[in-house]
Amino acid sequence: MNDFQTINDIVNESVRNSSYATVAISSGVFICYTLIIKLVDYFKAKQNNKPLVEMANAIREITSNIVKLNSVLDKTLKEAERKEVRQCESAIQMGFNGMAFRLIQQVSNTIAHNNINEGKELITDNIHKLVNSEYYKLYSALSAYEINEVNVATKLNDEWIKEIADNLIAIVYNGQDAMSRIAQVNNRVSIFINEYSTIINNKIFNT
Repeated sequence: MNDFQTINDIVNESVRNSSYATVAISSGVFICYTLIIKLVDYFKAKQNNKPLVEMANAIREITSNIVKLNSVLDKTLKEAERKEVRQCESAIQMGFNGMAFRLIQQVSNTIAHNNINEGKELITDNIHKLVNSEYYKLYSALSAYEINEVNVATKLNDEWIKEIADNLIAIVYNGQDAMSRIAQVNNRVSIFINEYSTIINNKIFNT
C-alpha cells in the first residue's frame, strides 16, 4: 500500500507541470516499477519456500495496486488533457489577437505616415511580407499544440495570407481619407481574425 501511495503522490505532483504525453509516459514507468518490485518479492518468497497462500496474497496485492493505479492514471490523464485543451484554446485566441494587433498597427501607420502613391510598389511588397511573417509566427506558436493527435497548426490555411494582404492593399489604395481607411483596416482585419479563429476552434474541438 505504501508503494502505491508513493507512486500516486508522484503522479499527482507531476501532472501539475507536465504535458499529457509526459504524464502518460511517466505513469507507464510507474506501473512497470510496481510490477517489477512485487514480482521480485514474489520470487523471493518462492525461493524461501513460503506457503502458497502468501504467494497468492502477493499476487492479489499486485493486482489490487495496479487496478488502483490505473484508476489514478485515468483520472490524472483526463485532468492533464483538460489542462492542455485550455492552454491550446488560450494560445489560439492570443495568437490570432496578436496577429490582428500587429497587422492593424503596421498598416495604419503606413496609411498615416507614408506617401502611398509614390511608394506603391514598396508598400505593396511590405504588406505581403508583413502578412506572411505574421501568419508563420502564428503557425509556429500553434505547432506546439496537439489535440486528439492533430497538430493545431496544420489546420491553418496559407491561402489566408493572400486574402488578407490583397484586402489590406485594396483598402490602402481605395482613395478615401486616412481616417476612413484606418477604420476599414481595423474592421476588415477583425472580421478575418474572428472568422479564421472560429474555423480553427471548430476543426480542433468540434470534430
